[in-house]
Amino acid sequence: MKKTILILAQLLIVSIIYPQSNLGVKMEIGNGTSSMSDFTIEIEERGFSASVHVDRLKSTVKNIKFKFEDDYYNEMIQTLGSIASASASGIQIKVQDGREGFLLDIGNISYSLNDWEVDISQNGPKNMPVFTWEFDLQKAVATPSSEMTRNLKDEEWRVFNYFAEGRGSVTVKKISGNMSLDSYGKISAKGIVILPVGKGTIEMSATINRDLESEPFINSLKFNMTNLSPEVKSFLNDLILNENVPLRKKGNGFLLEMSGSINNPRFR
Repeated sequence: MKKTILILAQLLIVSIIYPQSNLGVKMEIGNGTSSMSDFTIEIEERGFSASVHVDRLKSTVKNIKFKFEDDYYNEMIQTLGSIASASASGIQIKVQDGREGFLLDIGNISYSLNDWEVDISQNGPKNMPVFTWEFDLQKAVATPSSEMTRNLKDEEWRVFNYFAEGRGSVTVKKISGNMSLDSYGKISAKGIVILPVGKGTIEMSATINRDLESEPFINSLKFNMTNLSPEVKSFLNDLILNENVPLRKKGNGFLLEMSGSINNPRFR
């Protein structure tokens, strides 16, 4: 696996340094797995610093084909595969920009990209890219610096404090979801977010044009909030009454429904 990646990198570097016509690169991988532990990367530049530490990282690929061609008249990239997945545990991310910053601790995170096919030329996609994507995150704690929270506006502080339960950190028990794009441009997505103060689920159906440049049209989007703490219920009721937030009560929770586009939403 590592040798294959190094060979591909060398080929790409050669193609950049020594550009020429009729360049072609092909790569195929049947099965490959790699893992590492105690991985750390740090970045520093003019008052900005960031570091990422991962206790354990594992990745897997299966049945991948990659093809790149470049001549005087055309550039083309084609890639397809059945599985590309990665998982990591014990993740800590620190970001500092001047006096503001935050710390993010994540217990586990994983994703997988399945059954994808992408065929793109210099004139755009030759056909609709297709894929299925899954994501899962568990036990995440985000802690902003005191300087960052001090600069929040009153309403922003109020929202943050509700979700932080007055502790200065927002805890996410779980975020998971999946999304697929088929050959007709239909997007389907589902997701769930579980916080100590409640639970949110989302379902979306949308479509996108073949050129991928236009904004997706949302046929249906539903965001349902349940198992909410009394404080959050009171906060959302206040938003509905005083801020005209397009939420409506549903049973013991709240529901947001919309269609249209992000720039021109139609709420129900």
